[in-house]
Amino acid sequence: MFVIAAIGFFMGAVIGSFLNVVVWRVPRGMSLNRPPSTCPKCGHRIRPWENIPILSWIFLGGRCSKCHLPISWKYPAGEAAVGLLYALIAMRVWQEGLPLSTVLGWWWFAGAMLSLARIDFEHGIIPNVVTYSGMIAAALFSVVFPYSRTALSAPRNPNYGALLTRPLVEAIQGIAMPEKVSCRLAALSDCLCGMLLGALVLGVAYYLGGKALAAWRKRRQQAELPEEALGKGDIKMLAMTGAFLGADSVVFLLAGGTLLGFAGALLLLAKASQRKDGAFSQVPFAPFFAVPALLWVVLGNWFYLLFRLFSE
Repeated sequence: MFVIAAIGFFMGAVIGSFLNVVVWRVPRGMSLNRPPSTCPKCGHRIRPWENIPILSWIFLGGRCSKCHLPISWKYPAGEAAVGLLYALIAMRVWQEGLPLSTVLGWWWFAGAMLSLARIDFEHGIIPNVVTYSGMIAAALFSVVFPYSRTALSAPRNPNYGALLTRPLVEAIQGIAMPEKVSCRLAALSDCLCGMLLGALVLGVAYYLGGKALAAWRKRRQQAELPEEALGKGDIKMLAMTGAFLGADSVVFLLAGGTLLGFAGALLLLAKASQRKDGAFSQVPFAPFFAVPALLWVVLGNWFYLLFRLFSE
């Protein structure tokens, strides 16, 4: 188990270093590979031995080797956090006897969610490059590693959330065709159903919310109200979630994220009400959604776990 956790932490720290680049560059429209990493204060090009996750920051004393100005502690902290998250995911997959290929999809999803949460919190946007690439990756994983989908590897275990698509998956697997074809088709169908459900649920909320806000603005003549009840990026984020974790996750995680977002909105609105201009606050959804989403890949269907806890 220690070896599994160590491998997970190492991979997470490496990916965490890359995510630091994603969070900094993507919102600014910069390339992820050009120019090479540099010190944001003096422009010093970071050499390979200065770019080792966590360790380089420690050995450099948290300072640039050229200008000697401080390097934010957020960089190694982010790398360590992703390392811990990846280690927990790897340990869960190993302990529960899931196919090791499951780790790949869950690692990708966890990295994408952390990036979206940080970008949305700091910039109020959810970049298409993260959500679209996540949907494509989820579909590819489904075809290449079909049993990385818990709908196939653990179809009747409610802890993994495959109740909505289980009849479809079983029907496809029952069709007279080579097993390699049927399992890949079933896995891809599970992926696409989750993606479509995520897009549909928030797509409807986006449309109805926009209509409600338009009617409210017209009735109350409040021009400061936003035109959209939620961002289009939120729709794509939920579609990406369904693509990786299945249709059941869309229902449970949206409920959990909405409850956390509602609590956060109340706090922000209370703070905004103290301002003289009474500005309308818009709440970034991704940070609140990321909490139940990451708990899902670390613990499982936590709604089901809570139900079992209180029913015993």
